[in-house]
Amino acid sequence: MTRQFLVFADKMFAPSEGFIQNSYKSFDQLQPVFIGSEMRSAAPAGVKAIELASLHGPLGETGFKQFGLVSDKLKSRLAAEKPVLIHAHFGKSGAYALPLARAMGLPLVVTYHGGDATKTANTKNSVMRVYNRRRARLWREAALILPVSEFIKGELASAGCPANKMTVHYNGADASRFNPGQKSKLILFAGRWVEKKGIDTLVAALARLGPKLDGWRVRLVGDGPLKAELAGRLKASGVDIDLPGWIPAADMPRHFAEAMIHCVPSRRAATGDAEGLPTVCIEAMLSGCAIAATRHAGIPECVKEGETGLLVPEGDDAALADRLERMTANIEATLAMGAAGRQLALRDFNLDIQSKRLQDLLLAMASPATR
Repeated sequence: MTRQFLVFADKMFAPSEGFIQNSYKSFDQLQPVFIGSEMRSAAPAGVKAIELASLHGPLGETGFKQFGLVSDKLKSRLAAEKPVLIHAHFGKSGAYALPLARAMGLPLVVTYHGGDATKTANTKNSVMRVYNRRRARLWREAALILPVSEFIKGELASAGCPANKMTVHYNGADASRFNPGQKSKLILFAGRWVEKKGIDTLVAALARLGPKLDGWRVRLVGDGPLKAELAGRLKASGVDIDLPGWIPAADMPRHFAEAMIHCVPSRRAATGDAEGLPTVCIEAMLSGCAIAATRHAGIPECVKEGETGLLVPEGDDAALADRLERMTANIEATLAMGAAGRQLALRDFNLDIQSKRLQDLLLAMASPATR
């Protein structure tokens, strides 16, 4: 018999957070019911979602989030789903869900994905922010904390999260969607044009290479606040690069399939924001891309130096240019790294396998009366 559980994602179905609903792909004993303050896009077909706004008491969303007030109407509506636990994504959602879990007598599991564990705003002491006020209590009362990489586990532990509460659970990517295609001399980047993604490091590296990229195409996918300035730098350097803008997730497999090299130059931002383990690494590896990346966050847990890609220090555009030059000069070795990366991703970051493992972890946390 399939039982239901609540998935707390405050902003449900954000286009950049498809990894949340994808993580339940292979569930066959538990069925997610998404709950949150708003839906950023329509719920996927067959997915149940409940917006909480109309279910709060007189103080509305403020009373629920700031003061942990759980109205009888909210509690009754969610109890009708007969949930066996709550799984919150990101620390802030975990903090919002904590009073709800307590009121309903449900175990709470929280997945930390990256900046929620690393940003200075989230790690400092502050009575003004709900998450910071409830952080210690969240870690104490949650049944389980799931960092998405050993790096995030270390960040949480250094901030005081009990090690015995944490189990690293890697996100996965769908091996049925990402497959190698006919590889061409294409260098790819896919991500937001923001400081954390290190796109400025990549742009500087490409400008250094200049004519050495003759015969290769470079495609930088995505948009963001840094794009206008960095596109100007590229133009001034004379490097001819394709800038297609934002591409829907459904269209990305064909770009990965064609690319021989994928770049992931992420770094810790001035705010402390850092990656957990970028899903784009896994998608590219499943697609047979060799990875040129930084030794940032969980990336080295996925990209193996000299085997599936080449790694450089964060922000080191000279080193990144050097590695890209090596990879473009030795196509045979680059293709071999791409093939090895696919095998590693199939073994350790396969969504079907990781999804089943997540279900096992959640089932183990369900209260005894509902197991």
